Amino acid sequence: MKDNAFYEDLTFSGLEFSRGLINSSTFERCEFVDCDFNESQFNDCKFLECVFKNSNLGLVKLTQTRFIETRFELCKIIGVNWTLLNWTGITMSAPIEFDSCDISFSAFNSLKLPGLMIRNCKAHDVGFESCDLTGANFVKTDLTNTRFSSSKLNNCDFREASNFSINPTENSIVGANFSFPEVLNLLSSFRIKMDGF
Repeated sequence: MKDNAFYEDLTFSGLEFSRGLINSSTFERCEFVDCDFNESQFNDCKFLECVFKNSNLGLVKLTQTRFIETRFELCKIIGVNWTLLNWTGITMSAPIEFDSCDISFSAFNSLKLPGLMIRNCKAHDVGFESCDLTGANFVKTDLTNTRFSSSKLNNCDFREASNFSINPTENSIVGANFSFPEVLNLLSSFRIKMDGF
């Protein structure tokens, strides 16, 4: 891969690009399978309708990069600061989705990502402070130590999600869907005692 290039309808399989650097390239309808992008940098790049499968994107830097209708499956994407991306014009729905990924130690603070899909993922120590996540899907995701504060979580799906800590007085959760007994986690911020649990 190189700078200022246009890649279309290609499959990159087993690509070793750890600590690589790409500037101003566009990837359209490309698939990345078993690739290693650990600690790589993508500056001002565009990924349109791309799929990443079983790939390592740990500590990747995505400065002013754009994702549109891009999906990550079975990927390791830890320690990523998603606030560095170019989110201009993203208002209706989140342009990325994660399925069975590890997105721990990542930052999404203050982003508007309605409908964000984070299904069956490991999401430890992730920052969602001041986010608009209306209608997001966190089904079967482990949210250990993940931070929600001043966040819009209306109509989110937390069914079978685990280890979340959401203070209902600090976040909007109207219409959100939870499973029992995990829904009782919503009471943890009130420091109350419940018999039988």
